[in-house]
Amino acid sequence: MKRLFPNLNDALRSSVLVRTALVMGVLALLSLASIVISALIADDISGRANAVNVSGSLRFLSFRTLSEVLQPEKRSQAPETMKLFEHRLLNLERFVVAKSRPGAPSALAVTAVLQRWNTHIRTLELDAAHGDASALRQIAIEIPDYVDQIDHVVYLIEIELEDKARLLRVIQLALLAGMVLISLLTIWMLHRQLVQPLAQLVQAAKTVSQGSFSARVKHVSNDELGQLGRAFNAMVEEIYNMYSHLEEKVEEKTRELTRTNQSLELLYRVSQQLSASDLTLEKVQAVLHEVEEKLELGHSMICISESGQLPAHRIAGNLTPEELAALRGSTDCGQCFSRAGIDLEQQAREQSMIAVPIGDGDRFRGVLPILIRKDVSLPRETARIIETVGHHVSNALLNMRRAEEKHRMAVLEERSVIARELHDSIAQSLSYLQIQVTRLKKSLEQGGDTTAIADELKQGLSGAYRELRELIATFRLRIDERGFNVALQETIAEFSEKLGFPVRLNNALSGIVLSGNEEMHVIRIIREALSNIERHAEAHAASVDIVVDAFRSVTVRIVDDGRGFDQTKTPTGHFGVNIMHDRAQILEGRLEVGSAPGAGTVVHLQFLPLKVRQVAPELV
Repeated sequence: MKRLFPNLNDALRSSVLVRTALVMGVLALLSLASIVISALIADDISGRANAVNVSGSLRFLSFRTLSEVLQPEKRSQAPETMKLFEHRLLNLERFVVAKSRPGAPSALAVTAVLQRWNTHIRTLELDAAHGDASALRQIAIEIPDYVDQIDHVVYLIEIELEDKARLLRVIQLALLAGMVLISLLTIWMLHRQLVQPLAQLVQAAKTVSQGSFSARVKHVSNDELGQLGRAFNAMVEEIYNMYSHLEEKVEEKTRELTRTNQSLELLYRVSQQLSASDLTLEKVQAVLHEVEEKLELGHSMICISESGQLPAHRIAGNLTPEELAALRGSTDCGQCFSRAGIDLEQQAREQSMIAVPIGDGDRFRGVLPILIRKDVSLPRETARIIETVGHHVSNALLNMRRAEEKHRMAVLEERSVIARELHDSIAQSLSYLQIQVTRLKKSLEQGGDTTAIADELKQGLSGAYRELRELIATFRLRIDERGFNVALQETIAEFSEKLGFPVRLNNALSGIVLSGNEEMHVIRIIREALSNIERHAEAHAASVDIVVDAFRSVTVRIVDDGRGFDQTKTPTGHFGVNIMHDRAQILEGRLEVGSAPGAGTVVHLQFLPLKVRQVAPELV
């Protein structure tokens, strides 16, 4: 019990639910008590009402017995009536004594009636039933008095019934008043400890929702709503603190987003500028200068080590002579290249210069030294931006080197083609003319006829001049921004005019993108084939067909209906077919020439474009 009551007290203090449950329990107990007491009293009243009825039957039986003993012809029935009277009197005595408290007036009165019956009235009635004249006279006097005594018992029972009914009303009124009082107390308690705190909580929540964080809940006891109130106050306080610092945080995040946006814009511009096709070292230096200004860095330069040889040579930079001298005095190329692999933040903490590695690390290796201003730190974000810029610069320099190498190779290849074509055309013609000049000289010395030799020289010079003009036209051929298809149509129109009939063109190359080198070689092969048709074929019709098969292989067919030629007997001084074969090898394709005397000529070129070979190497 000592342990129970402290726990109960704690529960009552800390829980509205427990208090409400306790009050409801008390109301339930009072209602149960009212029902039980009412049932008990009602049962007692019902029993006493039966006693009143029994008392009435006793009075009736008393007068009946008197009537029977006074009539000789009915005296034989008197004993039975007496037995019935006695039986009911005993029942009345047992009931009244059992239902009444000890010493109750009704119980004493019933005992007196029973004692008088046993000691006097019964004997007197028996004597009267046997015809005793004195008994008859006596019983006529005693019975009315005895009935009055029974009436007195009924009177006492009625008084007790009224007392019981009065007690029942008092008890019910008292219990009802208690229940009403407890109900009012419960309503007051719920209003004070539940409704008011909830109303305060709702009002405070509305106030907070309107942007005012000064609202606080006053109900902060240990019960459920008090705990909720404390939690609400703590929440509002936390929201107030967060809200008070929210503007500062928003400004900070805005500054961070602005810096990030500026960094992204800077990296985008750097990427766009360094990926331009006409990139030069001057433009790379301009990009680095913009990075220096945006990131508040010092001057920088780009040093390249050819084949891993040191010292490296500077290819770009804006360091002043004083800065360059100070940098050379504090570090050398080897130290600068070795520092390029260290974290930039660590480099900035150790020195006022950082070294960003550039190149592929194998054939092309370089470093991008950048000075750090004394009043400027190097945050991690700035370090990452510098590393990204270093990657862009590295890729730009690599692309410049590859473009330069590609351009050099293209120039060498084109020079080889020019030299071969000059050797195969103009050089052969000049050699032939030199032989004719020697013949002319000997003929002049011998006094022979020089007219035929002069005519041959004139024809040779005309042929050489014509071949020279054709070569010049071929070398001047360019594919401008209008594209390959326009250049092809112009070529077809040109030779249609030279041949005197339209050359049919079927071009299905719209779905394939050729490189500039491939476009140029295809155009020159077509021109060479059409030029041969013009000079040698004596054709009346010609066509150019360009088709693409399912494997994206390109096929070019140039067909004429001219006189053709014997492929086993190539005429001296004609090298156009060999030149076309050389161009087909450059395209990594195959060129076939089909011709016979009187059957025309077919030039068949087939190759797989470079971009298709790069995307699908298995087709090669």
